[in-house]
Amino acid sequence: MTVPPTKRDVRIAYFITSYQSPEQLHRLISTLSHDQPEPSVLVHHDVFQYPLDVSLFSAMPNVHFMTSDHPIVWGDFSMEGVRWRAFRWIKENLDVDWVVLLSEQDYPIAPLKDLRARLGATAADAIISGERIDQIEDRQRRREVTARYTYQYTTLPSLGIERRLPVGWQDLSTTGRRLVFAVVNHALPMVFIHTTPNELHSPSKIGLRASRTPFDAAFPCWFHDSWFALSRTAIEHVVDYVDSHPEFVNFYSRTMIPVESATGTILFNDPQLKIENERLTITIWSDPKSARPETIGMDDLQYLLSTEANFARKFDAGNTEVLDALDEVIF
Repeated sequence: MTVPPTKRDVRIAYFITSYQSPEQLHRLISTLSHDQPEPSVLVHHDVFQYPLDVSLFSAMPNVHFMTSDHPIVWGDFSMEGVRWRAFRWIKENLDVDWVVLLSEQDYPIAPLKDLRARLGATAADAIISGERIDQIEDRQRRREVTARYTYQYTTLPSLGIERRLPVGWQDLSTTGRRLVFAVVNHALPMVFIHTTPNELHSPSKIGLRASRTPFDAAFPCWFHDSWFALSRTAIEHVVDYVDSHPEFVNFYSRTMIPVESATGTILFNDPQLKIENERLTITIWSDPKSARPETIGMDDLQYLLSTEANFARKFDAGNTEVLDALDEVIF
């Protein structure tokens, strides 16, 4: 007979996505390792962006690493594919009750015992913040998100002309191109051209409204936060659904930013799962149109500590002052 875990012995694993230098990743894992019992950690590191010497973590036996044979590109299916690979690996290799998703730029903002107590006390199978896309109140936001997940995208070809122009002309050309795309998006409801902020250097993609989608009244599309916690039951349900619904996977592989919809759509629509619709990680956005959140500094601490979140993002590796201040709270 299996004895259900109590608040004190909830077995936690962290899945951390990483693509920068190892110092920040090492500090995050070291901090998480102060928890009792010590958690398991699975890291996916994008070696195409930065090499990683895993020997730096040799003193941490509970840390495991995985990589991919292709770069992880912001906004496309590669990010969600990595998560589903990680869920499968955890399901097959780790004996844990909960999996918490983080990036190397995240950090705890509350004592780790608070997270353990939160996961041990909840009756939910997942803690994830989301909403149905047809119920998003902001009209412009609802239209943009709907276009992400009900259109099928292909990359627009690039002649590389803008990159060969002087810097000032590059900015002018980019502005003009985006204005043209905005006119097309407004005038042609069956077409949507998705662009990303300039600093991401990602190609624009053109989407055509799908004639068929995986969604209906009984299985609506959801939009959700990227950082959440899943119970082992939820992990198993997601992996099983992905395995048994290849048409769902194929559809999402041609959407934009599926990491903010695909897994949550499975979870929220599963009648066997209980979902706690709350935020686990706090992110500060000064510009909602930006793909990058604000870097957290000392001025943000009071706000962070006033929330009920367990983590925040994003932190800069060089700003040890704010991380040291959080350590005073965590420990």
